Amino acid sequence: MAFAVIFALRLRNVDISLSILAGSVVLVVTSGAPPMTFVNAAYATLSDPATIDLAAAVAIISVLGYALKETGLMVELIDGLKSVLPSRVLLTLIPAMFGLLSMPGGALMSAPFNEPEANRLGLRPEHKTYINVWFRHVWYWASPISPVPILAASLAGIPLNDFLLAQLPIFAVVVVIGFLFSRAFIRDEGGNGQGLRDYRYVLRGLSPILVTIVLSVAGVPIWAALILGVCIVFLIKKVPARGTLDMAWKGVRWDIALSVVAMLYFRQIISSTGSVAALFETVMGLGVPLLLILIAVPFLVGTISGTPTMGIGIVFPLLVPLTGPSGIQLVSLMYVGIIAGYIASPLHLCLILTNSYYRSELGRVYRYLVPSAIALFAVVMIYRLALNGVIAF
Repeated sequence: MAFAVIFALRLRNVDISLSILAGSVVLVVTSGAPPMTFVNAAYATLSDPATIDLAAAVAIISVLGYALKETGLMVELIDGLKSVLPSRVLLTLIPAMFGLLSMPGGALMSAPFNEPEANRLGLRPEHKTYINVWFRHVWYWASPISPVPILAASLAGIPLNDFLLAQLPIFAVVVVIGFLFSRAFIRDEGGNGQGLRDYRYVLRGLSPILVTIVLSVAGVPIWAALILGVCIVFLIKKVPARGTLDMAWKGVRWDIALSVVAMLYFRQIISSTGSVAALFETVMGLGVPLLLILIAVPFLVGTISGTPTMGIGIVFPLLVPLTGPSGIQLVSLMYVGIIAGYIASPLHLCLILTNSYYRSELGRVYRYLVPSAIALFAVVMIYRLALNGVIAF
């Protein structure tokens, strides 16, 4: 019932935080828990330092993306990359760079930067769309400043660095799949031939992102590393004090930060009501294999949710407790199911925006995107189950 309520509200474009809170009400009422459960769960959520850290990190990530865009530093970086990289690498790296910004509509930002080079190589609209969508999302497997793995690791109770370390092989798989499918239509391996004079712009543009990543991997709290990254942007572009405050305020996505708190609250409600235990007993009583649920449900939710954060916020609190001692392998299996379903979903905003910008036919785009998503899901499923001992070679 909670699933049904959340999805019904989201289909009516109700805010994700309100939808999740409505699902929480359903869980409390149907479990027969006392009304104080709402208050106790709220206190447990808001008093947990992890809640503050996660919400702050997600909010500041949006500030970093906004600052890179508004100061023009990202444009300088892309222009510098055009002078030193081969076409094949450039076309895939531009959407990946904008993917680091983790901002809604980011796919629409990278599309115009890719268009001149794509047109020079004679790429069709569906080719441009595939490249822009696929490579924009490679950082879900490697970036410590992406809200998606941050949220997944937090809800699973796994240290972020440990979670990302387990995903690194998948990062390589995603890149290889993208290059294999795009090889059919990107044939130019030559560079752009403008010499080495623009390396300084590349270094300037990359410095805020690289410093943030290095510090977070070294153990500095993510929100603190992000603040330093934002400050580096302001220093490089010599933004006046008043401008920094204005840019920081406008860059915060309060709705995203609030949705993170709502998801953590939802996890507390599930724990307090004993819903996971009831779900587990019912499913086992019906004879449905747990492994089938861990494979099918995340993929389905990722496909119909339209956002990976929503899919993770719904699936992880419900299913992570069922993974037992298997831990990170089954959690990672659920993670790839959500992401693979999301990437190819017709509700995927990046796909919708890119498809509209390039005026491509969705059916033609799906010739590349759907097989890529299926290949990713299949390879990772075999890999994770083999590591978990379910499959033996």
